[in-house]
Parts: sequence; structure tokens; C-alpha cells
Amino acid sequence: MHDTSPARARIGLLPTGHSYYWDQFPRLKEMGLGMYRKLRALLEPYGELIAPELVDTEAKARAAAELFRGAGIDILVIFPFGYTTSMNMLPAVRGVEVPIRILNAHENRSYDYANADTTIYLHHEGVCCIPEFAGALTNIGKRFRVRTGPFDDRGLQRQLAADFRGAAAARVFRELNVGLIGQVYTGMSDMPIDEHRLLRATGSLLVRPEVEEIQAAYERVTESELEAMYREFREVFEVDATVTNEHMRFSAQAAVAYERVITRHDIGAFGYYWWGEQELVTQLRAQSGLAVSRLAALGRPGVTEGDVKTAMAMKILDLLGGGGMFVEFFAMDFDENFLLMGHDGPANISVAEGRPRLTHLEVHHGKSGHGLGIDFDMRQGPVTLVNLTQVDDRPPGGGGVGESFKLIFTVGEIIPGPVLNIGNPNARVRVAKPLPEFIDTWCQQGPSHHIALGVGDHGDALETFAEAMRFPILRI
Repeated sequence: MHDTSPARARIGLLPTGHSYYWDQFPRLKEMGLGMYRKLRALLEPYGELIAPELVDTEAKARAAAELFRGAGIDILVIFPFGYTTSMNMLPAVRGVEVPIRILNAHENRSYDYANADTTIYLHHEGVCCIPEFAGALTNIGKRFRVRTGPFDDRGLQRQLAADFRGAAAARVFRELNVGLIGQVYTGMSDMPIDEHRLLRATGSLLVRPEVEEIQAAYERVTESELEAMYREFREVFEVDATVTNEHMRFSAQAAVAYERVITRHDIGAFGYYWWGEQELVTQLRAQSGLAVSRLAALGRPGVTEGDVKTAMAMKILDLLGGGGMFVEFFAMDFDENFLLMGHDGPANISVAEGRPRLTHLEVHHGKSGHGLGIDFDMRQGPVTLVNLTQVDDRPPGGGGVGESFKLIFTVGEIIPGPVLNIGNPNARVRVAKPLPEFIDTWCQQGPSHHIALGVGDHGDALETFAEAMRFPILRI
């Protein structure tokens, strides 16, 4: 299946120093460069480093700006290894439109103050210019975050890793083809997507394959392709006794057809829905769960009911390394303080604990048709819930609709306990806030009713992603 490891970042790394010190303190420059080499070794596993030589003059800072612009970096990390004037940094960032991190870090956790000479003192004085850098960036309207700690601090390492994941995910997301096949579910006012926002975010409008393309691809599936899909199903799924060979055949044939159409258009996330009047056309949607779940596990998430926005949120979580599962609120349990969450239709087997199960469903609630259902136990532990919406934060006096999408998210936990046995995966999700407060706060942000669920805590990476995309984001 799909490699769920995050995309590798293109990391711009700006090492800065103060040239006036080098002649005064002959050991100082090499001490700083030695520490810088350690930093490079620490960061190299996270991505490709794009870095100039030591920037210790304003002219070198201007040359660094050209390097960063030409390389197409995803994020810029500024590392002063001793006091540096801000004009040795500012020219390098003026034309760079990516997340900026000031790295207030050092190879040493402490040092021998009583016996240190001036060279040792200056080697540890990078923190001195951090406020100056921050003020200078603020003055030219650049957003930034300061990451602080010794090199061996796990918290600092986790923050940087999340920054790099989020920035790299944004670069891939901007190149995403997003699709809609058919229409949105009748009467759901939260399903339509504003294609002007999509155009601003990705440079493209929706890709709109015709339903007939699925049908035509289905009718062209060969016996050898079916046999290969049968083998894949049996390897991946635990097949329930209610699933006959005929049930398996339709789903296998549909899986080949969906993959052919989605890959032909190179669609990375999509919504789809149609009611259908002909039996075959209806069943190509009704029995799509296995085909679309398989595509989600291959990194091309699809969402029924035409919900393109939740498919995009699932893709974000996939790019961050969390998979991406399609859910909604099923119930609230006030005795044990959890939300029951799940959805019928397509799932994402990459978030399963153990082998997913295939069962036969005679009815799909709220929809026409029948067919295979996918069920599995969802992995317990931390999860990130994400809603991508078009409703921006409300200005005084009323709601507002702006130019970009907005992300609403929370980090919760899948906890053990009985869940519904209805042929679809569902789970108990506990969030930090009391349920009445959580639901009200979540709903005040203008969400849609579907949610993307990712395995793990991806909050920091998600915030960096939103920063890179210039999406408003709110953690509940």
C-alpha cells in the first residue's frame, strides 16, 4: 500500500555570525562552525538542507536570499551562533514567503561560567540577538516562531520535525489535483466547495470526471485484472462468511475501475456521489466502499456525499504521516465522556488495528443500494481531528466568508470500549474539553459535519502547514 511517511522538506538554513569578532577572537569562528556542523547533522534526516556559507555580512545575506528563492525552500531556519546584527539576517528573508523559524539553540546545555574567557562567553551568546531578530522580522511584517533548547532536547527536536513535516506537506498540497465525480448529497448545504478558494490554494479548479468514465472503465476490466484484485483483497482483508464470490467480483471490478479513472486524472483527493436510476450506475456508487477505501490507503482519499473539503483534510493528514479517516459524530456518551465517531462507506485501512473485515450490507443508511461494507478496529491512542471549512472567524456583528479555507482541529484519544457493530468502523474518541463546551466551541467556527481523523498528534505540524498555506487555523 501507500507509503505514509511524510514528504521530505526543503529546509533553508541560514547560519549567521558577526564578522567584527573574528579578528578579535581567533578561536570563535571555528567554534561556531563546529557547532553548525553538529546542527546540520541533526537536521539532515528531516529533509534536504539548502544553506549558504556563513553569513556574517549584509552582502552575504543578500546572496543567501537569491539562493533560497532559486531553491524553492519550504521553510527557513535562522541560526545565529553568537551575537549577530539583524542586518546580517534581514536581507536574506525579505523575498522569502515561507514559514520562518528562529533557532535559539546551542550544542551545550550549560558551561563553566567562573572559568570561561570572552571567547567562550561569545560562543554561547546567540540568545542575545534573538529579540533583535524578532523585532526586525516584526517590523517588516514577517511572521515567525522561536524554537529554543539545547541540541539534544527531545522537545526541540519534536518541534522542528513537526515544522518540517507541515512545511513539506504544504508544498505537496499546493500541487494537488482535487476532484469531484457526480454531485454533492442533496440538501447538504455544507458540502459544496468554493472553487475560487481552491484556485487560490492550489492553482487549479476541480477536476470533474464523468460518472460514465467509471462505468466505461468498469466494463473494460479484464479477468486477469480481477484475479490480481482478488489476491490483493484476500491478503489485506479478513473476508466475512456473508461475502460471496459474486459480491467480491463486483467490488474487485469497481476497484480496478476507480483506480483507473482517478490515476488517469492524477487526482490526489476527491468527493463523489450520485443517486443513479440504472442499477449498475447506482451500484457503482453504492458498492464503492472497498474501491475508495483502497485508494485512500494508496494516498488518494475519496469521500462519499461529494465532500471534497473533507477529502482535502484527509490528504493533509496523510501528508503529515497520520493516514486520514472519514468520520462524523455518531453519539455523545455523557457517562464516560467520549464521542462515538465513524461513517458508512469508504474508510482508510491504514488506521486499522489488525486486519480489516469485509461484510455484506443489505442497506446503506440514507443511501440507495447495497453491497460490501468495511469494518475494523481503529488504532487506540492519540488522534487529530481536522475540519476544513470555508467559514472564516466571525467579525463583530456577524459571520464572514473570506478568501481562503480555514482549519479547525483538536487532538483527542481513541479509547477502548464497546462500539457499534453495523458494518462500518467507529471508535470512542475522548477530547480534552467537556463535551458541552467542546461541541459549542467547535460549532461556533462554522464547520461542516464531516471530519478527517488522523492517527497521532499532528497539531504542531498542522499549524505550520496552515502558516505555509496562509489558512486561518484554530485549535479547540
